[in-house]
Amino acid sequence: MKKELFKEITVTDKLYIQSADYGFLQFTGLDMNACIKSVVDPDDLPSITNIEDRILKAPFEVILRIKKTDGKYYPFLVTLSSLKSVEQKRFLVQMRFVELSMLTENKQIFDDTKKIFEAYLDVIGDVLVEYDRKCDELEVFYISDSQRHQILTGKLDEVAESKRKAIYPEYYPEYEELLKNMRTSEKSFRSKLKVIKGDENTLCTVLCKVVGTKVIGCVEFEPLDDLKNVNIDIVNDKDVFLDMLNKRAIVEQAERLMSRGLRHVYFILLDLDNFKNVNDTYGHMVGDEVLQTVTRIINSNIVGRGIVGRMGGDEILIVTENVENQTELRNMLRSIRTTVEWTFKNDPRDINVTCSMGVCEFPDYGKDFQTVYGICDKMLYVAKEKGKNRYIIYTPELHDRYLYANSEQNDNSQSNDFINDKIGIMHRLVDNYLTQHSYNNEKIFSQIGNAFALSEILMIYENFTVAFQWTPEGVFSDIGKIVHFKPENDFAELFNKDNILVLDGLYKLEGNCPEIRECLEKKDVNAAIFYKIDRANKFSGYVMFAKPSSRRQSWSEYEIMALSTAAKVFDVSMHD
Repeated sequence: MKKELFKEITVTDKLYIQSADYGFLQFTGLDMNACIKSVVDPDDLPSITNIEDRILKAPFEVILRIKKTDGKYYPFLVTLSSLKSVEQKRFLVQMRFVELSMLTENKQIFDDTKKIFEAYLDVIGDVLVEYDRKCDELEVFYISDSQRHQILTGKLDEVAESKRKAIYPEYYPEYEELLKNMRTSEKSFRSKLKVIKGDENTLCTVLCKVVGTKVIGCVEFEPLDDLKNVNIDIVNDKDVFLDMLNKRAIVEQAERLMSRGLRHVYFILLDLDNFKNVNDTYGHMVGDEVLQTVTRIINSNIVGRGIVGRMGGDEILIVTENVENQTELRNMLRSIRTTVEWTFKNDPRDINVTCSMGVCEFPDYGKDFQTVYGICDKMLYVAKEKGKNRYIIYTPELHDRYLYANSEQNDNSQSNDFINDKIGIMHRLVDNYLTQHSYNNEKIFSQIGNAFALSEILMIYENFTVAFQWTPEGVFSDIGKIVHFKPENDFAELFNKDNILVLDGLYKLEGNCPEIRECLEKKDVNAAIFYKIDRANKFSGYVMFAKPSSRRQSWSEYEIMALSTAAKVFDVSMHD
């Protein structure tokens, strides 16, 4: 049984998303930085508004109905906790979700006794247990597809005796203690047993709460993530300290995935930034705590989509199996990166640990483990060199110069190589994108954006009703969520006869285009190149290439020529 649809998100005090598991974004259809109020049932909003005083005192739980992309609302148990100390004025809120829709058909059971309902929420696991002491009736069941599926039922002693053969003899004392607690304990209790489950041996934990005359409990089997069917040995393959594979096992499992002929397998090599400072300043116990926290963050984002292993120290390898495209990949990487950053940024010990990641796709850029891993390692180095706290996805035309940095090249030849990279992209723009259609918008926009170090590429067309946006964070196409503007005639007059407008600063917009200037300032754009899409002599859209404010404002002649050409190709492609 899938216990949780998604695990957690982090929001601001105004409930705008800062980081989120991919499952949350997929379930709700929201993007990063959206406000979660838009998907919460209006009747439930009062429970999460004006929460500052309450949340700074202690974490608390509420039940919220969340709107799915199908337009229906589904109930969740949401645990809210603050990520900042009371002394700080602004705080972030961590929200952990547990899906309750599986219980809706049994709603009357929980309406009859709220305490029992809350007890179930506390102990939901792989298998559920309900024992009524008053009538000596035990039921063991699981929930799937909103249905309650009974495994067995009967008197406690009868059921216990029938299941005894599944218990390892050395665990009989624990088993007897569990049965005794089921009959007489007046408080919560926990038991750990080694059992035979199917053809496998496994450990299970039984967790129970006592509510009146009833015992409500669950059985959780030792988590194997998504590796239950790939011969993972808990004792020999798991890292002794972290909840992930050890080095030998992750390499073996990665090679197993590679041997299956899968496409779009991404290798992600993650390393913590500033981790040595934590060990040096606070000691290895705090360092171990940091590693365990990062492990939970990674596992919550990767679950169902790949495997995770520790290569050594604070270096972790992730190998994906069910990530369909780079948009999904970037969402996952961004969620890991931002969650790690905000988790430790708000630690009162001033730890400030972040993470850097190098990424390579198999089999496109490497046919064996060592090759792909080597490229990941080099991309991780590039991420560190560029300032840490980022991910670099290997693209040959952008990054080959780093792979072969040891070859004898002077500064001029390296500069020429960089220009050649840009020229190569322009060739692929015409050949692969326009002629052969082997490149889609996402791929060519990403290559151009990275090659020219842009902060954004925005294409709005069809009379300003359709949009496509690239940023280093990913690709988006929901026009309602893309910050944009519909220009007036004053803006159209700024374009030259080739439908090009070059902004080296925003001074050209002063006076005649205040709304456009305001929009660009909100985007933190000081320099941009615009191409006007003109249909039937009517301004019907535009393409914008923007620089980050940290770069010099002026555009080189080559940049203007190349990006203007790219915009014209996009225009032709849209209406080919």
